[in-house]
Amino acid sequence: MPLKIIICGGGIGGLSAAGFLRAKHQVTVLERGTLDFTVDDYGMSIVSNAFNLLQKAGIKPENLDMVVMTHVWTRTPNNEELKTVHFDTRARFGGAPSVLVKRAKLQSELMRFATSSEFPGAPAEIIQNAKVAKVDTAAGKVWTEDGKLFEGDLIIGADGIHSVVRAAILGDQDISASIKTYDTLAFMTQLSIEDLRSDPNFAYLSNPTAEAGLANAHASSGPQVNKHILVYTTSPHSLQVVGYTSEKEFSEQFDSAKKAIIKDVPTARVVEEFAPEFGEAFVNLFRHDKIDAWRIRDVIALDTWYSGKALLIGDAAHAVTPLAGQGSNMTIEDAEALGYLLRDVDSSEGIPDVLQRFMALRKDRVDFVRRRSHEIGGIRAEGDEDREPITSEEFARKIYTYQGAEKALSGQKHPGMG
Repeated sequence: MPLKIIICGGGIGGLSAAGFLRAKHQVTVLERGTLDFTVDDYGMSIVSNAFNLLQKAGIKPENLDMVVMTHVWTRTPNNEELKTVHFDTRARFGGAPSVLVKRAKLQSELMRFATSSEFPGAPAEIIQNAKVAKVDTAAGKVWTEDGKLFEGDLIIGADGIHSVVRAAILGDQDISASIKTYDTLAFMTQLSIEDLRSDPNFAYLSNPTAEAGLANAHASSGPQVNKHILVYTTSPHSLQVVGYTSEKEFSEQFDSAKKAIIKDVPTARVVEEFAPEFGEAFVNLFRHDKIDAWRIRDVIALDTWYSGKALLIGDAAHAVTPLAGQGSNMTIEDAEALGYLLRDVDSSEGIPDVLQRFMALRKDRVDFVRRRSHEIGGIRAEGDEDREPITSEEFARKIYTYQGAEKALSGQKHPGMG
């Protein structure tokens, strides 16, 4: 008999899990809001380790309006070339590309994965505007704010960094205790490729059909603050600009608003922040559009991701800071692993063993990503003081070559790992 699985959260993790699990099980997704795939939202990287899993599952690249990442351009604060790396994971890591894509486009395709009759199994049921209010991990019960009860053999918490399911698994404690901040924020804005075509300073970024990727520049602002600007393609028509710096007066704004995003930051404030260290070429990128401030956070390493009939995946279990570019990728890996481990389970008696195996498979890998992301961001985390830094080559070999749960459990390594 198929298991009855309730997934809390209809984001990338929830819809990915629904897609991988529906082949063998009955899946219901409870999404707190309304899913809108028409919004022109921010972009993200789906690197070969995760994109490979989606390709194998039947995701159609032509539905994503994506670009394939081929280069990483390291620049000075004045936008002069320091190093250009040919970054093409297709050649090195087994044929899977790394792509840059808008979140809404990816989420729309994951909705198709979860609900279309083109994929194996019964379509998942997606219930929108179903905000989870309470979870009983022992009984496998979920209540929404409107009083509806959902029962399952397994409850999956894919409900993000403020996870209600995580609160239940940790004993209904205040989940803010498991969220950590680092006096770091990212100013984010978007612009069109056309905006750059007239600027010879960015000719290397303005032809995404031939070359697409990411430009990065660092500048020090005293011994405690390292500023960092990233510019990368998010579709054949658009780019995203991200400037990392300290929170300063925004710390109080984040705390008082109890939000991690502050919308419509004045352009003059962001220009003021980066102009002392960066030349006009980079600073002017923030003069094009509305700018948001995003607080950089993660979830501390938890001792367990499960209790009773409930399991956490993705950001609910192990949100990481963004500089290693692997947050959503780890979530997709989680979803695929869970689908694989539950493929032959036909009764609730088999679930406890799967939960143990899932965490054993996933925890060390996610902790490796967390540690590397901290290192890139200059974050000093407890327990890492005496460890040798992870090199970019070591990270690439371990992360980008991933071929899925089955090969990971069998100990197989991809030839690209060397």
